[in-house]
Amino acid sequence: MMYVLATTNAGEVLKVPMFVEHFMEYHGSFSEFVMEHYDNHKQDSDWDTDQKLPFINPPIVLTVHAQLPELTFEFKKPKEITVSRKTSIYKEKDFSNQYLSQIFQPPRLS
Repeated sequence: MMYVLATTNAGEVLKVPMFVEHFMEYHGSFSEFVMEHYDNHKQDSDWDTDQKLPFINPPIVLTVHAQLPELTFEFKKPKEITVSRKTSIYKEKDFSNQYLSQIFQPPRLS
């Protein structure tokens, strides 16, 4: 348990009471407190107390450098495809006019 607390951020949880105590002394809202202490905090009169807050100075052992692989995309121009139109053998003049009076009719060319 001592190894885990010493080498991971789990030990930072033990500093939560200091966080609460320091916030109670602060004159302002919770969001102002967090922004002032965790967003580019400048050295002030209570700098030593600020350095005891959780997650201000994480353990160096947890510093990890990760590099994502470089992704490249290449778009190739699609090949041009030609489609030949075949003429249909269907001709409307080859049919009789009797179907015009019925509901179901053969398809027509437009």
